Amino acid sequence: MDEVTSIRIDAELWKKVEILAAKRGVTLRSLIEELLAMEVEAEELLSEKVAIDESTVKALLEERKTGKVPFIIVSKKTAVELVREGRGD
Repeated sequence: MDEVTSIRIDAELWKKVEILAAKRGVTLRSLIEELLAMEVEAEELLSEKVAIDESTVKALLEERKTGKVPFIIVSKKTAVELVREGRGD
């Protein structure tokens, strides 16, 4: 059974998400579900395959809080394309 819920989202971000869904020819629901599923899958993969100590995680989170990007993916492909490749899509 599907969960019915509501959340508050920044108005500008929501407009961009609506435009993105329209460009991709998908519903907002399917776009949001796909993005959430990718985040959950990425977290599960990281917890299984990456051995990283707690101090490193804290350091990366602190970098992110200050607005710094702790690492950058260097690829001509989008993040979505890279994730899909990893899933074998």
